[in-house]
Amino acid sequence: MRRAFTALLGASVLLAGCQSAPDRSSQSGEAPPMRLVSYSGCDELLESLRASAAARVGPFGFDPGYGLFSRDMAEAAGPAQKSLATANAAPHSGTNVHEAGVDEPDLVKTDGSRVYTVAEGRLQIVDAATRKVVHRLKLPEEFQGSADLLISGDRALVMQTGFPYLARPAAGIMPAGSGALNVLYVDLAEPKILGRLKAEGTLVDARQVGSVARLVMRTSPDIDFPDLDWGLPGKPERKEKQAEKRNRALVRKAPLEAFQPRYDITVDGRRTTHRVPCERISHPQDGADSKEINMLTVLTVDLTRGFGDGTPVSVVADGDTVYGTGRSLYVTGSAWQRPVTRIHRFEVGDGPPRYAASGQVRGRLLNQYSMSEHEGHLRVAVTDDDEKVSTVHVLDADGGPLLREVGSLTGLGRGEQIYAVRFAGTRGYVVTFRQVDPLYVLDLSHPRRPRSLGELKITGYSAYLHPTAAGRLLGVGREANAKGQALGAQISLFDVTGAPRRLSRLHLPKIYDTQVAYDQHAFLHWPRTGLTVLPDTNGKALVLTVKDDSITRRGSVGHPGDGHIQRSLVIGDALWTISHAGVKVNDAATLTQRSWTPWRR
Repeated sequence: MRRAFTALLGASVLLAGCQSAPDRSSQSGEAPPMRLVSYSGCDELLESLRASAAARVGPFGFDPGYGLFSRDMAEAAGPAQKSLATANAAPHSGTNVHEAGVDEPDLVKTDGSRVYTVAEGRLQIVDAATRKVVHRLKLPEEFQGSADLLISGDRALVMQTGFPYLARPAAGIMPAGSGALNVLYVDLAEPKILGRLKAEGTLVDARQVGSVARLVMRTSPDIDFPDLDWGLPGKPERKEKQAEKRNRALVRKAPLEAFQPRYDITVDGRRTTHRVPCERISHPQDGADSKEINMLTVLTVDLTRGFGDGTPVSVVADGDTVYGTGRSLYVTGSAWQRPVTRIHRFEVGDGPPRYAASGQVRGRLLNQYSMSEHEGHLRVAVTDDDEKVSTVHVLDADGGPLLREVGSLTGLGRGEQIYAVRFAGTRGYVVTFRQVDPLYVLDLSHPRRPRSLGELKITGYSAYLHPTAAGRLLGVGREANAKGQALGAQISLFDVTGAPRRLSRLHLPKIYDTQVAYDQHAFLHWPRTGLTVLPDTNGKALVLTVKDDSITRRGSVGHPGDGHIQRSLVIGDALWTISHAGVKVNDAATLTQRSWTPWRR
């Protein structure tokens, strides 16, 4: 799941203003209005899906339908890493998330008293005080690789998509309809599996507010196409035409059940099968023949109550990116064979999501950090590959069923593409790259009149941006020369109070890259001390101190053998690092090792 890694970079140091300033014209970024509409009934739903499927079927079945998957990061550094501590837990870090108060699935979770992760086919539970594994819960065989977790109190969701080695980095490619989604509902107090949800589909992503989680699932039509028999007489082209005709006939006879998303829930040994009813399925309407055949389904699970029936809501659309706030859940995807990104907004509360609005913008998103909701507006940063330009659109998120554009700023990085985005309040930060890295600082305080406050060109690029303090922005990426050849990892600290300027830089030529470039959940910044940890591609964790005006390299932490570090946490005065081999605890101030606990006994 997700993994198209960003390309490499280039070039020379220039000061802000050496490139033509972004312009206000948004003609290249405009897309026609689009909204979701319901079907009149099951007959219309089936007729529409059959027609779309027949238009997309070929001699070998449906086209690959590859979609870009993504998971990303953050809105304001301090709140995003805020402590989740209870009265009996030490101050601790949490998952590096996009929005404060909106949790995201991750490999490792902690409540300050215990640390939870999946390794060696078991849910491993480590006591933070003794640093010992106190429980090892054996999981079904589908969970032999890594898995993502969401926790609330003494309950957890353990999620596996069937792609344990592809599910980790932050952006990549996954074939439509591939894999099997498996979700376990687990009691953490007396570790045991309380329930299981299984579906033929993929988990796009999930978000959790309080104890309520929303899982976004992607499914494809369940139609079995026979293999093409190359032994039949005739030329290959004729055989393919005959096979395509046969497959089209199969599609036109496919029953409704072949298209409806299906999932099974098992509790106390009793399995129930659920299909999304016709009245809960909508489709985009923008005056175009969309040819969409995949579906996105949002399932709701309250961790205090268990699976229930999932209360599903579905959209006939492809999906790759999920972004959530305390009041909204956004699901986006590229339109079939059209250079636009479709955006669907659902209002969220204690119950299931309620569809609220849809819209679309011309271009493609980098990841969830390309979106930010602020004071009733959705800011969206996209790159138009046809026009070779990037634009920030401002959409009215509270204006009824249409996400209408109220303002835009285009002309960013002409001839380049977006490599990193971050929004924080009324400011936006965009990195574009081809040979040099312009960092743009945007003023979004007036939604109808967004403007650029300046840009800074430096060699290399930033793939992840993280606000560390007021007016400070940390960029994590790679250095490069003027020919675009990579020169190792690079971490930069910028002053973004106005036109950007770089305050400090750390270049690490012996480190190819950091995991943060591909998986922003791997990033740790602890504002209390400035402790910053970046797992690198060599398998170790790079430990830094980031202050107001400086970056200091303090050392690194490694695990025995081939244990590649994937995550790090702060609990009290200790730095925890976790790999597939085990967990190590070091003194956060001195990096002196306190303990090493392997997962395998």
